[in-house]
Amino acid sequence: MICSDKKMNFDITQVKGKAYAEMKDAHYHPYYEFYYLLSGTRKIFINDTIYSVKKGDLIVIPKGELHRTTYIGGETHERIVMDFNDDFIEPLISKIGYDSFDKCFDNRQLSIPPNRREYVEELFGKIIREHNGVDSYSSTILSLYVYELIMFVLRCHENSDHPCAVAEIGDDIISDAARYISSNFTHDLSLTQLADKYSMSPSYFSRKFKLCTGFGYKEYLITIRIIEACKLLLNTDLTITEIAEKCGFDDSNYFGDSFKKAKGISPREYRKANGVI
Repeated sequence: MICSDKKMNFDITQVKGKAYAEMKDAHYHPYYEFYYLLSGTRKIFINDTIYSVKKGDLIVIPKGELHRTTYIGGETHERIVMDFNDDFIEPLISKIGYDSFDKCFDNRQLSIPPNRREYVEELFGKIIREHNGVDSYSSTILSLYVYELIMFVLRCHENSDHPCAVAEIGDDIISDAARYISSNFTHDLSLTQLADKYSMSPSYFSRKFKLCTGFGYKEYLITIRIIEACKLLLNTDLTITEIAEKCGFDDSNYFGDSFKKAKGISPREYRKANGVI
């Protein structure tokens, strides 16, 4: 359910996906992600918001944000996914400052203007080429191309007066439900309670939530609780039982089982490893 704590500096892939393919597991990771859609349509759920993504859209995801992609319709799609960490980006940050770099993520979704898509796609192509290792200069040239792409994104954000529409009709209700769960995960939230809140039957709410976010209702609730538990394990001296209670788990054994299922190791082992698995 939660993955990608791996150590990495930079990676990029270009993939063609089947019509109804979706991300098997939701995940978050300690590095940044740029997701560019070359063709087709997708939905991406980031933290508690649903984004409808079309050809020419760039999704930018900061470190530590839970996300998952799902399909919209019966068409194939092609995407480029680029990941990089703080070490990779540090030379650029030393020039422009972290606050300026962070403006990349002011909006998670950026529609590249049609007259600039060729430029962006050629730039991604150059990045992929250098990542494959042309010669001894490739690592330096790769960094320069990535920095150029980031500066382009910053310019687009600065000059855009038309932020992207986030969700389709109906998705906004589910996004609100996800935000409600994220804000109230310490409480005992039942499916019936949530369905009543949004004037739906439990079965319809469950289906709609899964369709829009890629998560089952209970899966999302537990995921949010585990994310908070990870923070408490690494940043506090609270006992495992105390952390379980603070994260909405009534039973520490159930917490331990849920944590191990999500992370592959026990809460105690995760703390001992300092979150690196």
